[in-house]
Amino acid sequence: MPVTMVVDVGEAWTPPHTYALTGPKDWRPPLSRAIFHETVHYWQFVGHAHLIQLVAEDWARLKPFQATGQLLPQGPLRRAFTQPVESAGFSTQDLMEAHARFWDVQALGPPLLIELELEAPHRDVSPTLTRVQYERLMSDGKIWHHRDAQGQGVGYSSLSFDLAMRLAAGRYALPYLRLREQTNDLIAAALFPLCAHFALHSASPPTFYVALVERLVPQIDLPAGRPIEHAWRSLYMDVLREAQRLHIDRYGHEIQTGQATIHTSPLFHEHVGNTMAHTMLSLACDHLAAHRPLEFLVGPQAMPTGMRALWTMDFLLGCCGMAASRMPDLLAFLAPPVIRFSDGEPWTLGALFDAFPFASAAPSTAENPPPRAQVAQALLALDETWDDLQLKVLGA
Repeated sequence: MPVTMVVDVGEAWTPPHTYALTGPKDWRPPLSRAIFHETVHYWQFVGHAHLIQLVAEDWARLKPFQATGQLLPQGPLRRAFTQPVESAGFSTQDLMEAHARFWDVQALGPPLLIELELEAPHRDVSPTLTRVQYERLMSDGKIWHHRDAQGQGVGYSSLSFDLAMRLAAGRYALPYLRLREQTNDLIAAALFPLCAHFALHSASPPTFYVALVERLVPQIDLPAGRPIEHAWRSLYMDVLREAQRLHIDRYGHEIQTGQATIHTSPLFHEHVGNTMAHTMLSLACDHLAAHRPLEFLVGPQAMPTGMRALWTMDFLLGCCGMAASRMPDLLAFLAPPVIRFSDGEPWTLGALFDAFPFASAAPSTAENPPPRAQVAQALLALDETWDDLQLKVLGA
């Protein structure tokens, strides 16, 4: 995701459809999967302190280039982004991609995602799984928990989930697999998105993730048969408390939410996309506090409602692949400003927002367009300048 916030999808344009983000497994899965995955990246970049600070570095390069053509070197976070940390074995980018991959698996379901991987012409997953091996596992009843009266698979197995994560390209599977080696499938599935989420708030996500996992695995015991969505919600505050202790130990201060990080960054006043994101995050928190039942909010009841709403928004961003996170809260308030297809045609925020049946949850409707509807064109123009910068780097 570049500093411009333009979500690029390598597929041909199609008219906006709600299911691409609300139910990606039910509408043109190969296309929906790409749109959904890149949208998760958008939510990561507006919801995690480390990634926001990385964008601020890129913005500090783009501004002088836009004004004078001056080309500045990459900042330290951008340089480190793709470099594996020796003690962890993976990079910040790997952790970010693993987090997004995890939500791909949850939103589409492992069997469908495995089918898409096996059929993708540009992916060779044969070292991990061949079609023959997969068909054998399917016939042996190891992919689904059981089949209904019509013979349809119901309830995917832990093996199918692990396979779907292992099929992630390169090092992207490593953060999840490292956790999986230390505990059972249920605890790994419960802890992974939360540990990755809080690690992406830290100055060094790979090492923070490894340390947080090592602290938490011995503490967690989940009963079998519990819905995983309940586990994420019930564990969130416990993982947050441990992450706060670790963050204080390492950096001397508590974790900042993405919203707070944008607010203290030059991006808040200078970058139209982040100004919009901060505004919508604030409105989303207000909506959560005013209209969601108190039991929906995370945190103890003694915590002020506004603070519970702030951390609930952080929880929804960390667990953005849950249907309960996307609908309506993330999609009504934080739909990506621009989704651009391979032929250059976009879904702009206005058109995308109009397609979502959640207008009542958001602060405005199609009849009263929000100011953010104009942000898409500004970001597309900014993207052209960013492309010019990248071309100059290649020619430097």
